[in-house]
Amino acid sequence: MIRFIFRCLGWIVGFIGHLFGFLFGSLFGWIPRLKKHMTGVEFEEYVYEILKCSGYKHVRLTPQSGDYGIDILATYRGVHYAFQCKYYSKPVGVSAIQQAYSGCEYYDCDEAIVVTNQTFTRQAYALANSNGVILWDGEKLAKMRRIANRHAFFYRFRHKEVLHPYADILQVILEAGYASSDLLYQQCHIDLSRIDYILDDLEFYDIVSSEDEYGLREVYISSVEEGLQLLEKSPIL
Repeated sequence: MIRFIFRCLGWIVGFIGHLFGFLFGSLFGWIPRLKKHMTGVEFEEYVYEILKCSGYKHVRLTPQSGDYGIDILATYRGVHYAFQCKYYSKPVGVSAIQQAYSGCEYYDCDEAIVVTNQTFTRQAYALANSNGVILWDGEKLAKMRRIANRHAFFYRFRHKEVLHPYADILQVILEAGYASSDLLYQQCHIDLSRIDYILDDLEFYDIVSSEDEYGLREVYISSVEEGLQLLEKSPIL
């Protein structure tokens, strides 16, 4: 009987915790703790949300196939990162380090990071140290989740300014030094049906040039702020 009562109390506490997690998630973008059982795709999406809420920019998931060992691409303070995510039941070995290193080279990123819910083998730490791959174990990931949740809780309602929907696009073309349909498709995941319209819009506001014979456009602005000023009279899409 006592055991049954404790089980009921445990279920009630768990339900209340789940309810509060749902409410905080809805109101503040609160990220819950890792589930005991997740698929690889779910873990990638989990890390993706943490990065977005932690201040990383241009966070995007790579295709599920042909990703060259990289699951997420993101930028933080001008540094381009390539993330490989491993949801394992045991420590991650050297193959993940090798894949992340080569995938980082393929995507022309500055730093490679392997993220896991577990730890890493001694050999993995040694290889990562020799080739400069950054390792985030389960403890580091939990710390990043707490940072993301603090950011969501304290800053969500302090930053109510609505940016123009082209703000991220302006950042992308400034970092690339040019504009093109392929660039917006790969970096911003914009539907192909909208890309030509957006580029024509940016050309109309003298942000980019007309398209040359190679499909490239020169960027006329030197900062996102300058581009947003030019777009002040444009419609919010």
